[in-house]
Amino acid sequence: MDFNILLGLSVIVCLVGLFFRLSIWFSQGIRPSTSPHAAVLNVGKRISAGLQGLLGVFFSTKILLLLKSIFVDLLFQKRVFDKSYLRWTAHTLIFVGFILLFFMHALGSTVSDALFNDYQPTLNPFLFLRNLFGVMVLAGVGIAIFRRISLKPKRFVTYLSDWAALVFVGVIILSGMLLEGSKISSFTTYQNMVEEYASLDEEEAKALEAFWVQENGVVSPNMAKPFDAELIAQGREVNSDSCMDCHASNKAAFASFAMANITRPFSAVVGDSATITMFWYLHILACLSFLAWLPFSKMFHILAAPVSLIIKSVTDDELQEPANILNSQMIGLSACTHCGSCSIECSSGMFYETFQNDFILPSEKVQYLKKFAANKEHDPDIIKRMQQGLYVCTSCDRCTTVCPSGINLKELFVSSRYSLLDKGDPETTMLSHFSFPLALAQNFVDDHIKALKKVTDLFKKNFQHLADLASPITLGKSTLPANNSFKGCFSCQRCTNICPVVRSYDNPAEALGLLPHQIMFSLGIGNVELAMGSQMIWSCSTCYLCQEHCPNQVELCDIFYNLKNDAINKIEAGANA
Repeated sequence: MDFNILLGLSVIVCLVGLFFRLSIWFSQGIRPSTSPHAAVLNVGKRISAGLQGLLGVFFSTKILLLLKSIFVDLLFQKRVFDKSYLRWTAHTLIFVGFILLFFMHALGSTVSDALFNDYQPTLNPFLFLRNLFGVMVLAGVGIAIFRRISLKPKRFVTYLSDWAALVFVGVIILSGMLLEGSKISSFTTYQNMVEEYASLDEEEAKALEAFWVQENGVVSPNMAKPFDAELIAQGREVNSDSCMDCHASNKAAFASFAMANITRPFSAVVGDSATITMFWYLHILACLSFLAWLPFSKMFHILAAPVSLIIKSVTDDELQEPANILNSQMIGLSACTHCGSCSIECSSGMFYETFQNDFILPSEKVQYLKKFAANKEHDPDIIKRMQQGLYVCTSCDRCTTVCPSGINLKELFVSSRYSLLDKGDPETTMLSHFSFPLALAQNFVDDHIKALKKVTDLFKKNFQHLADLASPITLGKSTLPANNSFKGCFSCQRCTNICPVVRSYDNPAEALGLLPHQIMFSLGIGNVELAMGSQMIWSCSTCYLCQEHCPNQVELCDIFYNLKNDAINKIEAGANA
């Protein structure tokens, strides 16, 4: 198939994909129905708000922040550099090598011809640099693969799409080197070059051929090594007169010259012309397929991440315009590279090991939130798991701080948390202190209180409460917690007296249901249901003062954790029954 046809088809697919992805920026978003920003904003208003914001940057002092971000965050990748030298090295090698190859080689007839007089891809420094840039990319890909394998135990999840991106880039570079290597060893290519650019007699032709076989790696059917030194010297002289003006030594293409050893067996079987054609199609198809695939893959971050970083630099996350809040949100979702930096730093990561829920990890939440933004995820199980992942999040904002693409993950997760309230019951873990949204900025207070009341009522229906029990309270037969240190409690009440949560209420018994020493007592008489129904285990701040000051070493905080987990499991088991 003609190259121009292939190129045209790839460009058309790429442009359609770009239009589709850009349209998502201005048409989708994640907001709860009760949010002041939940009004349906049409595409025109979203685009208008984005343009106004852009013009506001260009015609203000913020333009200086934008320029700084381009050099510091985008080109230098300071966020990546500050967190991981290895990842920064991989990213820099791939990005710099690929971009320089694109402009110097892929756009050589346009860019290189315009910048350099008498540009020839077979002359140095271009012949050498093309190989150097290719090796840089391959080295970066190798480091990236090593990171994905070595960091897997550290909450580092890799999808098939992540491997596909690395494979695509690697195949493009390797196929290009193999194509150049097949040309280096091709006698047909050498012969065509001599016929077009040189006018030699029989003796000069023989000497030049011997020189190119000896020095430039050509495989000739007419002669074989070793050659007479005088013949090589004559060939070098002919080469200097006839070839040096447009062709440097093939050895300058050090990587491709080495690849010629791989292509020679193919040439011996199918011929050198067929081998060149085979690797040409492999290289061109890899390049054009990558171009067509780019808008539909994670590689779209090449365009989205710079936009996200620039938005963050000039707004500092203070986007007051509702339309631009949604625009920034969708750009951020597109900018995610699935690098895993947020998951490695996540302060709630310890719950991932316990719950075995991938959506506790920030990087995995982002992948599925794209579906939620498009309203394409309706699986109750996935929604339930996503809710748990969002409510376990403490809104500590460490993920936003380390994100190399500048995504405001905290805002995204808080918005998603309350948006999912519209899709079903609140997640039961929201009663626990670690799920309280620390950075609501007064935007979702009503939503949180309503959801909290809904979950509290759910627990009240399922567990006993001290005020509801008739006295006297008798011994129970419930299955006791695995941690039986409560048996050491003799109700000295030191735990209750030192508890900061108890001291924060005028009437703690009424507000908390059971006080810490009473919870130990209820376990002692075998009434676990009563302990589970206490608000105290959910209000506990886990300061461990009670546990540290207990004279009999009763592990109150640890027991509270066990009670919370058992209570949640019981509620969820009943919901799934």
